[in-house]
Amino acid sequence: MKIGIIQTAPNNCETLEKIAARSPGVEIVHYVDGCVWEHFLTAGERADDKVHEVLAADFNKLIDAGCERIGLLCNLIKPGIEEVQKRVSLPIVVYDDVLANRALEVTPDGGRIAVIAMNTLPLDPAKRAVEAAAQKAGKQVEISTICVETAKICLAETGSAELADAYMERYLRKHQKEYSAYIIPQVPMTRIMPRLRDMETPVFDSMEPFVDELTKG
Repeated sequence: MKIGIIQTAPNNCETLEKIAARSPGVEIVHYVDGCVWEHFLTAGERADDKVHEVLAADFNKLIDAGCERIGLLCNLIKPGIEEVQKRVSLPIVVYDDVLANRALEVTPDGGRIAVIAMNTLPLDPAKRAVEAAAQKAGKQVEISTICVETAKICLAETGSAELADAYMERYLRKHQKEYSAYIIPQVPMTRIMPRLRDMETPVFDSMEPFVDELTKG
């Protein structure tokens, strides 16, 4: 099975390949399009008609290349994806929608979900994804958005991802009893997942559930 993934930078390709390798017969066609990000910035950090046009063309190229499933690994350019979908024949899977659905599955009515990262940028789009998923599922949930400032400051001041990750892990473990599920929409943070396997509270990272959804067939 070929799955096509659009992203705006190449730094996640290697990790995506490692995750996909767990599913025999899966091949990823990576489409890294920095142009769509430039259009997004030029439009005042908005996903305007030009962004939609470029995304639709990119997805159709993936389909022409034989991809059976297609996905978007960037929630900042997601607004208006329904307009893009009208121009594309395959369903578009967006990673934070997958995270939202997975979190809702393990969260009871009235439960709490934390959308958490070291960066504020992906938080609000992911929160909106959870809100939409909750409405569709008919569940009332409380959604918190959290930027772990200690981790953010550590990374900015030391440049050490290892130290910053330790702060992130410490926060997750300390507060896990407060939530039914954690969502981490900051794509590179998938790197900390091996350290969190023993947590009682489910943690849904950006890449593993996303690739799993794309490889369902």
